[in-house]
Amino acid sequence: MPKDILALLIEDDLYARDLMSMLLTRDWRTRVAGEAGSESDVEHILNRPFNRIQAIILDTEVPGDPEWPFRVATYANRLDPRPAILCTATKPDENTLSRVVEGGFGGYVLKREVGYTLAAALAEMVKKERWIITPEVYRLALRMRIRLPPNTVVLDGSKPVANLTAREAEIARLAILFNHHHRDLSDELLIRADQVSKHVSNVYSKLGLDAILSGTLSPDTFIQDETVLKHFERILARVAASGSRRKTTDMATLAFHLLTVPEIREVL
Repeated sequence: MPKDILALLIEDDLYARDLMSMLLTRDWRTRVAGEAGSESDVEHILNRPFNRIQAIILDTEVPGDPEWPFRVATYANRLDPRPAILCTATKPDENTLSRVVEGGFGGYVLKREVGYTLAAALAEMVKKERWIITPEVYRLALRMRIRLPPNTVVLDGSKPVANLTAREAEIARLAILFNHHHRDLSDELLIRADQVSKHVSNVYSKLGLDAILSGTLSPDTFIQDETVLKHFERILARVAASGSRRKTTDMATLAFHLLTVPEIREVL
């Protein structure tokens, strides 16, 4: 099943760009069309023929150049069809929010609040045509009386997904989100490999994955995205046919998508 959201990632911070790229690549719904850290990179990528970019993730905080995101939007607006643009920041800015709303962008989110749920934010913006903000941006809009588009939703990816211990949360981040091998984590965390496996197994159970695999719980209890559910069904069918409930790659992939489900609420 092909991934259906082709995204361009524009971020001047190399480490943030690498993390975002990894999250988009691992998610079933998204793939990365290109990565840019400068304005010249953006122009080069957008000028490629037959480049059907559907979404742009755009960093709005380039030091000393507040007009940067709006020039990038000008380049993007020349594309047909025009991609939706999700603006990112480390802290909310009133002027940027006002211009993003007025300029027809697709949303404005804080990186720490969108967390690991970047692909979900793109799916809401592109597939459901929702305008995406995160909680602190919403509070700024209320405080400054900035009128938001009628299809706005508040997405919060910073809340705990399950009642994980501190150690389980650390291992979930490294073993499931970042896909590190258990043997490497054993060396890095100074614990035995079987302890890593035990913690990962506990994470699976707390996420509800064991119950989903046994058929006692439906994945739509946690997930409403149709694309993700279809992939879940395909893997669950393969696991059932093989007779093995613990195929490592399948378990990690399923858990990744459960860990990256954000809380989403509509703005009334």
